[in-house]
Amino acid sequence: MKRAFMSELAIVRTLIPSIAGVGLFIFVVLTLANASDGDSGMSAGACAVSAMSPIMVMSSLAGFDNQNGWERYRATLPFSRKDIICARYLCIVAFSAMMACAAVLLNIVALPFLDHTGISSTGQTVFEIAIASAASMLISLMMVFLAQPLFFRFGHVEALRLSVGLFALLWCLAIATLSSSNPISNWLMSIAGANPDPTVLGCLCAGTAILALALCVISCAVSTKVYRARDL
Repeated sequence: MKRAFMSELAIVRTLIPSIAGVGLFIFVVLTLANASDGDSGMSAGACAVSAMSPIMVMSSLAGFDNQNGWERYRATLPFSRKDIICARYLCIVAFSAMMACAAVLLNIVALPFLDHTGISSTGQTVFEIAIASAASMLISLMMVFLAQPLFFRFGHVEALRLSVGLFALLWCLAIATLSSSNPISNWLMSIAGANPDPTVLGCLCAGTAILALALCVISCAVSTKVYRARDL
């Protein structure tokens, strides 16, 4: 497992400059664009980077496999297919967490430059930015966990088309769920409130993390079964 994970990290290191560059550009643009929105926009850049990172690293790794024939070559290495799958999932989670932490730190550093909008770098502000970024990353990770088996089953090109459709469907379901006319949305808003308590936010984020972990285990098991059945 360790050797398989180090192999994945070696690939990710070659992708870090491009992914980090795109993330920094998005962070700067969204942070500046939403700075005037006060509290509602102070974490826009960090949330965007945290949300895009899992999807970007998943598609980038799959593209690397397809472009360089790494998927077929890797099957000849002394790694079990279960280790290969677990290493891929662990690498996506680790890189996503790293990008989310970097985005939060950048947002904290940028807060003093937003003082003219009334945003100050208080403990409450930093906590809310961290929670919002973590929630964005976890939700995006759940989407990745749903799509990842497609890449192991169909390969990069076909899975990319299918995952776009899957993400669009999930986005529509999310909009319908969060609609003001939906009882679920009203229930969530009643829990969070206009000025949510940090304890409530922490519990909601912890619940999302537990759900993401359960989905990760299921997705990993499905991907392992699919990958073992493939003739590489």
